[in-house]
Amino acid sequence: MVETKQPSGETHPQIYRRWLSVMYAAFALALLLLATIQRSELFVGVQSSLVLLVILIIATVFTAVRVGRGRALHISTVVLLAVDALAALGLVAATGGYDSSLWVGLLLVSTAAPLLLPERWAAGMLIAVWLSYGLFLFGVPREMLSEMLLAYLLRVVGIALIALVLHRALSSEETLRLRAERREHVLHEFLELSARIRVSNGSDAILEEVARTVQSGGDFNCVTLNRIDSAADTFTVVVAYGASGRRLTSVEGLSFPWDQFSAQLCEPNRVGTAAYRLETLPFRSLHDEQHLVLPIISQKGIEGMLTVSNSADQQAVLDESQLLLELLANQASAVIDNSSLYANLEQRVADATVTITQSREDLAAARDRAETLYQIVRTLARTLDEREVITESFTLVREAIHADWGGILLLEPNTGHLAIRTGCEGLRGPVFERLQEMCGLVIAQRRVLVVDDTRQDVRWPSGGDENTTALLLVPMVLDTEPLGALVLGSRTPGAFSADHAQLALAASGQIAVAFSKAQLYRYTSEQSEQLSHTLLLREAEISKNQALLHSIGEGVVLCDRLDRITMINPAAEDMLAIKAEAFQGRRLSELPGVLQGPSDDKQSGYEQLSIGSHTLRAHFTPVLSSMGEQLGTVVVYHDITREVMTDKLKSTFLATASHELRTPLTSIRGYVDLLLLGTIGPLTQPQRDFLKVVKHNVGQLVDLIDDILDVSKVEAGEVRLRRAMIDPGELIYEVAESLYTGFAEKSIALALDVAPDLPMVMADRQRIRQVVVNLLGNACKYTPEGGKVDVLAYVHNEEFRVDVRDTGVGIASEAQPYIFTPFFRADNPLRDAAGGTGLGLSITKTLVELHGGRIWFESNEGAGSVFSFSLPLQGYEWSQPEWLEEQV
Repeated sequence: MVETKQPSGETHPQIYRRWLSVMYAAFALALLLLATIQRSELFVGVQSSLVLLVILIIATVFTAVRVGRGRALHISTVVLLAVDALAALGLVAATGGYDSSLWVGLLLVSTAAPLLLPERWAAGMLIAVWLSYGLFLFGVPREMLSEMLLAYLLRVVGIALIALVLHRALSSEETLRLRAERREHVLHEFLELSARIRVSNGSDAILEEVARTVQSGGDFNCVTLNRIDSAADTFTVVVAYGASGRRLTSVEGLSFPWDQFSAQLCEPNRVGTAAYRLETLPFRSLHDEQHLVLPIISQKGIEGMLTVSNSADQQAVLDESQLLLELLANQASAVIDNSSLYANLEQRVADATVTITQSREDLAAARDRAETLYQIVRTLARTLDEREVITESFTLVREAIHADWGGILLLEPNTGHLAIRTGCEGLRGPVFERLQEMCGLVIAQRRVLVVDDTRQDVRWPSGGDENTTALLLVPMVLDTEPLGALVLGSRTPGAFSADHAQLALAASGQIAVAFSKAQLYRYTSEQSEQLSHTLLLREAEISKNQALLHSIGEGVVLCDRLDRITMINPAAEDMLAIKAEAFQGRRLSELPGVLQGPSDDKQSGYEQLSIGSHTLRAHFTPVLSSMGEQLGTVVVYHDITREVMTDKLKSTFLATASHELRTPLTSIRGYVDLLLLGTIGPLTQPQRDFLKVVKHNVGQLVDLIDDILDVSKVEAGEVRLRRAMIDPGELIYEVAESLYTGFAEKSIALALDVAPDLPMVMADRQRIRQVVVNLLGNACKYTPEGGKVDVLAYVHNEEFRVDVRDTGVGIASEAQPYIFTPFFRADNPLRDAAGGTGLGLSITKTLVELHGGRIWFESNEGAGSVFSFSLPLQGYEWSQPEWLEEQV
């Protein structure tokens, strides 16, 4: 049942009633205002008139409210109007009778009665009121009776006219109300029918109800519902209703040509949006009757039509109902569409039922597969042994798929060949080889292979295993790494379906994971055992090393990466005169005599310190990991008190010996020079040759003594530099000129390449000359006759640089680390002929470094050498101690 929705706005009768109530209230207010104005004259000394006026006012208010609600016969309304009438008549009687000017109060009752009561009751009320008012005429003087009687009749006639006008107005209102109620009833019927159509399945009973509802709603002369047969080009009357709802069985079932009738459904006959007005119908042609034809159009086209016939004088009813009839025609179209949709829906429901049944079967199969996989996972979770994993998992898969035989083949990690790990009993020879090939293909392609009948497959050897007719091969892959293949066989052709393949593939993944876990467990166990063994060895080694550290004579201190002391051996305690417990965890720099810890550049270093009467040398060595990360520091203390004393005695001896030797050598060289000059007489040539040999050897002895003195000064820290601005190019030319004779004697070509724009250098000229002399002298000594020596002087990277390149014998690689060590002389073919003490390069390196420079060399044995040194152009920034430098 569909409830009709009331319109949100007010209807015309309601608005009319409201305005009528307002007008009545205004009328009553005007009368009461008049009574108030005349109160002083009429109500003086009459208290009853005031009471009646109050009663009339109160009753008038309720009457105005009642007027707005409409006419209805209620006892309360009759009583209210009676109170109004009595109050008005009493007020007239109290204020002068018929001659009272307040007779107009009777107009309140006279206008309210037709508005509130039915016709007869209203007329009775008016007659009673005005007859009662007429009784006041009996008190009128005779000479005024005719005049007053005429006035009375005029008032009665006026009231009668007012009552007739109100009656006519209210009758029109009632007609409109009934008509609106009827339309509302029809609309309600149509809406209920529309609701039933929306939920119907398109049966003919609904179409019949459409026709019946149309006829009952409009009380038309005839209503028919017709179906059109496009194939036969006819239309048939399905249902027909006449006046008063009777069935026209004589018309139902009649068929008529559609093409002739459809020609009348043209534009001139169209009314509204989807209706046509005709004079006659094939089955109804009464005089003075109009017909409204509404086509029923479905998604496929015109399926039928609804016809409504009515008299010509009822044309207005037909016009009013046209919109609703069009709506019902559309609803009839929906019935036909619903019929088609219902048929389609039934078919879809049938199809869906089949699909659901299949899905249920698939779900059951999936549940069985999931159960099998769960059992496999549950079984595999109980063991981490590789053999048990392979054996038990294969057994579960074989039982779930109902295979007659099978096995698992795994790839050997070393050879890459497939080997049987479980099952495949009795497979040998060509059958096994062909199975290996097929498994390899499955693993390479990462896909399942199902062979329904091996007898029809060319890949299977003819006359093969008689137990194998159907074959299922599944790759075992973990992520992207192949592990092997799962093999299942059956004697029944086509024994393996797609579901079996899917289950086997899922199971192979679980087996691969479990096997990988088992391998990982085995590897972890082996590594754990190996690490345990390694740890035991490491602990033994640590114990051994600790024993060694505690037993060796050298002092050893171990520190962590933050230079915190972690161990001090007994020898270090004795050398440093400390207790290990007191310095455990403290900084290395807190040890006695240690100025600073090792540098942060991960380089080894030395530091010499004095503890009491002992002199110690501390060797700092960083401990680095394989990645180059510093793990800590090892400090080794060596007592060098005896070495220091020995060096001091050696330096003292060398200084004394050099001084004692220089004095007689000076005298010898002086006397030899006098003899060569012929001061004491002429000399023979042999004598002169002998004296030159003596002079030469004396010079070599003096040079040797000078070198020894220089070494002693360096070791004693007594070298003083007399730095000044020098011209390095001039110095090089000077040295080359002084040594040219030696190069000429050996036919060695000496080439100088000195840059013309060399700047001045702050240096000790004598010491730099000594450096150049040593480098050029060595090049001459160790270069064979006919060789070549090049000297290059230039500026490079803000430094003055000299390169001495020779084509000499070169330096062997094993001797190169010691080339700047005092008294070291490398073995070469010219060593004995060159002579020397091995102090030149050591002194040269010290002098260059004292100037803030650096010296280096490159050499290949038999291919010559290049010795280079550089000096800063801006002078050495380091402030030399006073004992080291003497400014000029």
